[in-house]
Amino acid sequence: MNPSQFEKDNAARWTRLQELLDRVEKGKQTEGVEELPQLFRQACHDLSVAQHRMYGPRLVGKLNNLAISGYRVLERRISGGWERLAMMVFREFPQAVRQERGLFWFCMAVFWLPFLFFAIWTPFDPEWAMSLLGPQGMIQMEMMYGKDTTPLDYMREEFGSNFGMFAFYIWNNVSIDLRTFAGGLLGGVGSIFIMLFNGAQIGAGTGYIHHACNPETYYSFVAGHSGPELMAVVISGMAGMRLGLSLVKPGPYDRKTALILGGRRALVLITGAALMTSFAAVIEGFWSANPFPPMVRYVFGFCIWCLTLGYLFLSGREQKHEA
Repeated sequence: MNPSQFEKDNAARWTRLQELLDRVEKGKQTEGVEELPQLFRQACHDLSVAQHRMYGPRLVGKLNNLAISGYRVLERRISGGWERLAMMVFREFPQAVRQERGLFWFCMAVFWLPFLFFAIWTPFDPEWAMSLLGPQGMIQMEMMYGKDTTPLDYMREEFGSNFGMFAFYIWNNVSIDLRTFAGGLLGGVGSIFIMLFNGAQIGAGTGYIHHACNPETYYSFVAGHSGPELMAVVISGMAGMRLGLSLVKPGPYDRKTALILGGRRALVLITGAALMTSFAAVIEGFWSANPFPPMVRYVFGFCIWCLTLGYLFLSGREQKHEA
């Protein structure tokens, strides 16, 4: 086929693509915009054919410009703005968690088993928990959750305002998520160690409160924000383990390629975990720090836990179309 015939056979399709690109660039609503991806792929194929058959600089240049314009429009529409963020939050992130179900349950066990052990055992034998918390940790627990104290008084004195508490929790908790994630570069061992330590420390604190403090004050305070905050720690561990497994078990790829591919999957997980932690910090700074009745706090916390688990297990599921 000569260049003239090739151009004649495909000119209508190229014109249609250029028309749609122009209308999208101008911000006009248009019917048929769903044709863009297919027309763009066909134009790229035509460009490849024209280059292979050496149809001349005019035709190749025309198709090259068309392909570049199509890429810019589609890349901007797909990767930018609030639509992309919403897609990541409500679809890609929960789907990524479910796709890594093996890592999810492994990390759940690594975090929650030491938590439960220390939380249950510490009231009977508090020495281990005291060693883990240290003198400063025990003093802090008693100042926040003691028999005659509340965490609200302590935090008002420590941070001064709700926004100050929110900013501290963002910095502290997101940094824990990122350290857990980065630990995956040590073959996943770092992530496992950090999850074990955090689970044990939080469990030891919970058990010590039953031993020496006021449990109702503690549970009513943490009920609202504990769901997204603790699940974010688990998911950060998943992200780190995905990096570690990419290095330990690269499969058919070399380790560099496996790390890049695993990093893409892990990036969605750690981004979602950081957003969950930020959401928990909003609750902790602006809800948990206010003097609501304990029953109101428990009901709110139960709802947040249900929303957190429902979001992770149900959000972003593909709808099954009837035949």
